[in-house]
Amino acid sequence: MSFKPPLLKIWFWVILTLGSSALQGQIKPADIVANKPHVIGYHPTDTGKLVMYLPMPFASSQFKPEVYKIKLPPASEVHAIHLVYTRYKQVDTFNQPKLNIRRLNNLKQLWPELFKQSDIQWRVFEQKSPKTLEAAEGCYHGFVVYLKNRPPKVEIEREIAKIDHIVKSYKDTQIWIPEKVSYRIRKREVETGYYLPHSKDKKKQHIKYTSAGLWFRPKETRIVRDSIPLKRIPGHYERTGFFDTFGLRNTEEFRMLTRKNWEGKYAVLVDVTGSMTPYTAQVMLWMKHSKTCLENGRVVFFNDGNEAPDMLKRIGYSGGLHFAESHAFDTVYKTMQTAMRRGDGGDLPENNIETLIAAQKQWPLLDSFIMIADNNAPIKDISLLKQVTKPVNIILCGVGDKIHPHYVELAAKTNGRIYTLEAEITDLNKLKLGGRIDIGKSVYEYRKEGLVKVFDY
Repeated sequence: MSFKPPLLKIWFWVILTLGSSALQGQIKPADIVANKPHVIGYHPTDTGKLVMYLPMPFASSQFKPEVYKIKLPPASEVHAIHLVYTRYKQVDTFNQPKLNIRRLNNLKQLWPELFKQSDIQWRVFEQKSPKTLEAAEGCYHGFVVYLKNRPPKVEIEREIAKIDHIVKSYKDTQIWIPEKVSYRIRKREVETGYYLPHSKDKKKQHIKYTSAGLWFRPKETRIVRDSIPLKRIPGHYERTGFFDTFGLRNTEEFRMLTRKNWEGKYAVLVDVTGSMTPYTAQVMLWMKHSKTCLENGRVVFFNDGNEAPDMLKRIGYSGGLHFAESHAFDTVYKTMQTAMRRGDGGDLPENNIETLIAAQKQWPLLDSFIMIADNNAPIKDISLLKQVTKPVNIILCGVGDKIHPHYVELAAKTNGRIYTLEAEITDLNKLKLGGRIDIGKSVYEYRKEGLVKVFDY
């Protein structure tokens, strides 16, 4: 099989966003061909376990012999199908739509279950670059099948069951929190009241004077250490809760969310991909027991593309956004479960900005966002940050000795804040490269790789 390598692959993904949507119900070949084809140079021929090829010769509706040796997966595992052909014609009277319908009918005979799946995305691509018969025959023709990037069902159900157990084990209570004062050790120079000689020999003899004299002797100083209050939290009653923490790394995210008085109209955006389960459980506990959160009733769970294979994800159009506009916890909770079951993110970077932009359009009167994000996952669509017009306050999970630069930039440019287990980080829009800030009992320096811990007090 001869594959023509893609020339401007990025344009393929740009064009892909225009006018394409999944057809619903029983799929008819004529309906697929009726859609306007996407015109590109060459269709990419990516390789990987989530893509398979069903090639046909140029100007033919018959599959090549190797197709009949392929073991076809269940149609329910298919995410998208691309019908690919070239624009080049040997004669002007050639009817491309009729050929495409014959190709689709032959696919239907080979794999009839595909045409019963309402969630498959069907797209037609016309390759414009070949200008000769030889060039056209060297291009790929036929079908490109993209399989779903589906997380193991058993593993996802295990994670959901863990969250169920934690949420159901919760018991509400109030406890008295004593006054807490944190101190910072400060070094400072103080005068001793004596003056030192200029002569090195006299200094070695530890000779001192009580006045500067005619020689303007320098004052003697010494370094003293003392502690200054860094933060004082008065004693108070705190509404808290006890729940089964088995399997959780910690429970501080829940306490952070419940201690903070979140004001105004806000939406909560929750990353439910990959390793976020321990944090998702605590977020759901907060939503269940926070009056103001449920009163706002605006939540988005995002999983970066549902089950889309990574090669089909495009900046700003990855998908996998699940909205819950409800004051009922059960409704929000079911939406969270659906988002988890539909995908676990696949590649590491996430579509945080796409989620923020969609929430802005859905709820234009919001004052701010609260985003629950994974510090270890870069923001794949950080280039779209200028489209976010409301403050983003980030509950950053999994923070160690470094805060990812994407989240620093997101908070800084939207006039938002970052919350870690150690502290609330403000005024990030004033931070410059090389600048240092206190976070809890540590000092961090802002570098290209993010906020990096340089030392502890």
